[in-house]
Amino acid sequence: MSKYLEKLNEMNRTHVSTHNKSTVYQGFFSVEEHSLSYRKFNEEQSAVVTRSALISSDAVIVLPYDPINDRVLLIEQFRTGPYVKGDEAPWVLEPIAGLIDAGETPESAGIREAREEAHLEIKKFELVARSYPSPGISTEFFHQYVGIVELPDSSNLIAGLLSESEDIRSHIFSYQAFSDLISEGKIKVGPAILIGLWLSKNRDLIREKYSK
Repeated sequence: MSKYLEKLNEMNRTHVSTHNKSTVYQGFFSVEEHSLSYRKFNEEQSAVVTRSALISSDAVIVLPYDPINDRVLLIEQFRTGPYVKGDEAPWVLEPIAGLIDAGETPESAGIREAREEAHLEIKKFELVARSYPSPGISTEFFHQYVGIVELPDSSNLIAGLLSESEDIRSHIFSYQAFSDLISEGKIKVGPAILIGLWLSKNRDLIREKYSK
């Protein structure tokens, strides 16, 4: 493993040269176009290539979990991506999520988003992963957590910020029902699947930790 890690770390951003950079779109997100070359694995320099990247802030993603009652909360809302793709079901089930504002930590942003989207108070965070969801095209970076909460049996809450035209419905599932949704392919949002699989591996430890 150590030899593998040495190989993995031998390349860094000093082996990349930017020849030109321009902003081709500026909006809620922006798109930058870079002409660059980089060191190849045979130690030669690549030809100059053009690559575009969607520029985004870091985001926090929180799956609320009640370890005492073994329940999970997912939110449902309309999503533009699936609609534009042609998906027949552009309302999706997903964890709580949002961009991290300047001066916020991922955890403080997660507390804020949980209040705004589901009227929840997160007690503790269990870090699942920090990762790029699509490194080939985006700077987007996710801080993903299980958020420890108390959840009722069910919820018919509709929440979200009017200033952001949010229309968000909460759903509470038993852990088993949530796990079945993943196994049956009924959850299509990557972070929900990733966090759900992490929870399946660590659920007993978390339940023991928070039952004391």
